[in-house]
Amino acid sequence: MQLPPFNEYLGTQVELREAGEARVVLDLKPHHLNMRGVAHGGVISALLDTALGGAVIAAIPKEWWCATIHLSINYLDGPRAGRLVAEGRVTRRGARVAFAAGEVKDESGRLLATAEGSWHLWTRKPGNSPAPRKPYVQVEGTGETVEVGKILAIGRNYADHVAEMNAPKAGPPVLFFKPATAVIHHGDSIVLPKGAGEVHHEVELVVVIGERGKAIQEVDALNHVLGYAVGLDMTLRDIQDEAKKKGTPWSLAKGFDTSAPVSRVMLREQVGDGSGLTIRLTINGKERQASNTDHMMRSVAELIAFASKTVTLERGDLLFTGTPAGVGPVNPGDSLTAEIEKIGSLTVSVRAEE
Repeated sequence: MQLPPFNEYLGTQVELREAGEARVVLDLKPHHLNMRGVAHGGVISALLDTALGGAVIAAIPKEWWCATIHLSINYLDGPRAGRLVAEGRVTRRGARVAFAAGEVKDESGRLLATAEGSWHLWTRKPGNSPAPRKPYVQVEGTGETVEVGKILAIGRNYADHVAEMNAPKAGPPVLFFKPATAVIHHGDSIVLPKGAGEVHHEVELVVVIGERGKAIQEVDALNHVLGYAVGLDMTLRDIQDEAKKKGTPWSLAKGFDTSAPVSRVMLREQVGDGSGLTIRLTINGKERQASNTDHMMRSVAELIAFASKTVTLERGDLLFTGTPAGVGPVNPGDSLTAEIEKIGSLTVSVRAEE
C-alpha cells in the first residue's frame, strides 16, 4: 500500500516565512492520540522537526538542500484535543550548518514542548551532479538570490591608493569590467592562476543594482540601488603593470576566475548612501587595508551617474567602487577577511591552481 506524503498523513499546515522562520499548525485527530488520549510524542517531535527544518529551508536559497543533524526536545505537557501551533526560527547560520530553535503551544498559548537542533546545508541535493547556474548574490535576511549580470569596476577612487600606485591624480573615473563568472562567495577559495605572477588584494564597497536605468541622474541614482556588499577586486598585478606599459586593456589582469569574491547583500534601506562606512581587510588576522568610504573621491551616486551615461545598468549588475591604500600580494594558504560597517564581512581562502 502506498502511503501519502508524511505531512499530508499527519495533517500539518506549513507556512514558511522570510528571515528564516516557519509556522506549523495541526488540528489533533483521534489517530494522533495514544490509548490515554494524549498526543503521541512522535506527533510533537514531528511538528517541531517540521517547524525548525522549515525555518532553515526559508533561510536558504531554493536550490539548496538541508538535513537534520540533531534535534533535542524538552516535553513539558501533553495535549488531548484542539489545535497545536509550532514555530521555528533560525538562530545562527554558517556556510555549511544552520542552528534553529522553536516551541509547540496549544490554542490557549500553553507551552507544550521546546526544541533546538542543527541542520547540515548543501548547495545542491546530495547525490546529484551540480546543475549549471548563473553567478548570483544573495540578500541578507530574505535569502533571495539575484543573478549577477555585468560587473563594472571603478579604479583610482581613493586618493591614497592613487598615490601608492603612482597613477595620474586628475581626470575622469577609470571604468573597467570583470566577467560575472569571476564571482565567488563567503567560504570559497581564490585560485591563483599558474605563471601569473603576483596577485593583489583590493577590498571594495560593492553596489548591487536593483532597478534598470540609463543616463541616470545623480539625484535619482540611489533609487536604482538594491543594496550593498563587501567585495574583493583581485588583480594579477604583474600582468596589469605590463598592460599599462603597452597601453593595452587590463581585462586579463582583472577578469580571471575567482577574482570577484562578494559577500551577502545588505539592503539599501539598512545602509544608506554608502558613505561614512569603515572598510577593512585582514590577512591571517593582520590588518592590511583600513579606511572609510568617506574617503572615496566620488560618491556612490556620482559613480552610478557616470557609469550609466554609456552603459545601461540592470538589476543584478555589480558596481565595485574602488579600493583604499594598502594593496599587496596574497599567497596560497592565506585567509582573507573583508569587512564593511553596516554591511557585513566576507572570508575567503587562497590556493594555487592545480
